[in-house]
Amino acid sequence: MPRKIDALVCLALAIIAGCVWVLGPGQVPESPLPAGAGAGEEKYSLTAEFPEVRGSYTLYRVVPAAVTEERVREVAERFGLSGEPGAMNKKTGEFLLIDASKDPEEQVSVYAHSGAVAYHIPDLELPTEVTRQPDLPTDAEAEKIALAFLEKTSMQSPDARVVGVGMGQKQEDWKAGESEPEASYDVTKAVRFGRSLDGLPVYGDEFAVILGDGGEVVGLVKTWREVTPYGNVSLRSPGEAYEDLLAARTVRPHGGGEYDQITIENVAIGYWMEPRGVVQDLVRPVYAFSGTAVRGGAPEPYIEYVFADAGG
Repeated sequence: MPRKIDALVCLALAIIAGCVWVLGPGQVPESPLPAGAGAGEEKYSLTAEFPEVRGSYTLYRVVPAAVTEERVREVAERFGLSGEPGAMNKKTGEFLLIDASKDPEEQVSVYAHSGAVAYHIPDLELPTEVTRQPDLPTDAEAEKIALAFLEKTSMQSPDARVVGVGMGQKQEDWKAGESEPEASYDVTKAVRFGRSLDGLPVYGDEFAVILGDGGEVVGLVKTWREVTPYGNVSLRSPGEAYEDLLAARTVRPHGGGEYDQITIENVAIGYWMEPRGVVQDLVRPVYAFSGTAVRGGAPEPYIEYVFADAGG
């Protein structure tokens, strides 16, 4: 029976694969854009009011992470894992330690480029086949389990707050030729955390605890760079940033070409953090354009980012 898996953990939460953009610090895709990248003004509509802009905003410098094999072993011990990490992946900075003595196997990754930590029980987090609806905790129960797990593993952060509890991984069973799945299961539940800098939201961070059948913790990802203030910057106007959005000059290499229509319903100012496998020196302010996109007649949430500082 063909099976389709929809990984619905946020963004950044491509748990096993990592979904890393290999860009330099603060790098933006340059023109010429790939075919279909420039969505064009006709595809966008703006219903949001632009935010008020202060005279200056704090710029932050990332405190470099000190990741060694000894550090990887120390992190693994927090999760009850033992063994030796493999050689660092030079492209992503990942050190991977797999504890094959566990049944099923468990693994921890620590990223030298960012200090990020990712813990997984792959067979439970991403099972090959699901034949019944797993027993997942309520949202309130999931939050309690996640907070207790963070305390147990010393992975909590004082600036973190719960920003959402919801479905993590979904699995569907399909029959050939059918337009609806024969069965659909919510496999995991994710408790997600966020933070603020200078009173503004941080975008791009990954911090979530993943719960599976019976409320067991089956995964954790934490990309949470330590930062320190590094002077002040002024921002370009929201209108200038919106023009960049229309021209696909965005933080991520994505132009919206796959959408039929995009409605921008909110514009906010925040800070951008790169994915775990990317080296980042500065944490810069961004404009976040969010709303609804239509693809093939079906609406879905949309958000894209444009660097806001004058150097963007």
